[in-house]
Amino acid sequence: MRLSRRAAVVLAAVLLSPAVPSIATTGATPVVAPLVRTVQLAVGATTARLAEADQLVGVTWASGDAQVRVRWLTPRGWTAWEVPEDDSDVPEAAERRTARKGTEPVWRPRGATLVDVRVAGAPRALQLVRVGDGQVERALSFGAAPAHADARGLLGGVRTRADWGADESLRSDKPSYASAVRAVVVHHTAGGNDYTQAEVPKKIRADYAYHVKARGWSDLGYNIVVDKFGGIWEGRAGGLGRATIGSHAAGFNTGTLGVSLLGDTTKAAPTAATVRAMARVAAYAGGTWQFDPLSKVTLTSGGSPRYRSGTKVTLGRIHGHKDTGKTACPGALYDRLGEIRTAAAKLLGPAPRINAVQVTGAPVHAPTPLVVAADLSRDAPWAVEVHDGSGVVVARATGEGRRPLLEWNGLRSDLAVVPAQPGEYAWHVRVDDGYHPQAVRSGPVQVGLPVVPL
Repeated sequence: MRLSRRAAVVLAAVLLSPAVPSIATTGATPVVAPLVRTVQLAVGATTARLAEADQLVGVTWASGDAQVRVRWLTPRGWTAWEVPEDDSDVPEAAERRTARKGTEPVWRPRGATLVDVRVAGAPRALQLVRVGDGQVERALSFGAAPAHADARGLLGGVRTRADWGADESLRSDKPSYASAVRAVVVHHTAGGNDYTQAEVPKKIRADYAYHVKARGWSDLGYNIVVDKFGGIWEGRAGGLGRATIGSHAAGFNTGTLGVSLLGDTTKAAPTAATVRAMARVAAYAGGTWQFDPLSKVTLTSGGSPRYRSGTKVTLGRIHGHKDTGKTACPGALYDRLGEIRTAAAKLLGPAPRINAVQVTGAPVHAPTPLVVAADLSRDAPWAVEVHDGSGVVVARATGEGRRPLLEWNGLRSDLAVVPAQPGEYAWHVRVDDGYHPQAVRSGPVQVGLPVVPL
């Protein structure tokens, strides 16, 4: 069986990618009703006791501004103060009517029994939120989502929402979609890095519940989550391979894919497995929506902390949250974006190039043929056309390989045996492998009066 070029690239990427490690040995992941406890909070100092199930805390407020610090009482004493970032501006427009301002979630260290929260500023309706797992509702079989016969296969054994135990009853509103994904925004969830492979699902569940129940968003903000072990997880509902609009980068949610590391790279360097997984996500996006991970794109801000609405911003196709927002996110992972872009481009393979085009037989005098012959850097689908002065195609040839070729006898293809009118025409060679931007080469060609037999 002969594979298409696209299928061959995807299959090679899947086979050559490191295996996604198994994160559970039980064969099932529970769907767990979240335990979200919210209490009113006053400006100043507040100490709260933690329940056994608590995974994270966060601070939210209705309006105004707040500066928050958090520390924890562990068996070794009080930890150093943490300053969770204010990510109040990330929701998509459709979610702003229900959204509350708030901090990024702060994950509970092992053994912590108390949390000490200090708040300054002038926030209104301030709340302390604690989130953890509640009652197990049911168990789902655990396993890798199947690789698809398109660019989603570049993700390898991607885990679904069911695999991390998403309680779908929490979601509000239907997913909304952009026409395409034009760039990937890299994040980290912050909070902490002290988790095992088996704890990944409950960490994602806690972030999901915090985003929905505490922040008022319709779903988890990120489209895809990557863990420090190299696992790749479906985030926001809507379907892999579709341009689902998330809530991850204020003003730039539409038309971007948000991928977040489960962890904090302001405290630790990203693992090699994380960088490899991020590259696979970037390759998946480039392959699905046909852009080069090494290229740049101009996006229009919908209103962000850094760029007012309507501002056109040129960014890398793979860029960090700090490029469009006033944030440190994604920490040290930002310094690895070049490596991520390069690795993604390697996964997709080199873009086909048009090395040379040779045009013979011009000026064209029907029925003496014009020959347009090109040489490509590698096999790829191609098309060669001749257009008249109005842009109408008068001759066309298509194929796949390294040697595009068109022979045209000067007769209009749309009018059977009628010679083309004299004048200046144009030839075009186009190459499109389905992953990279089209390669195009064009040039003029003169068409003269047809040859009249003696």
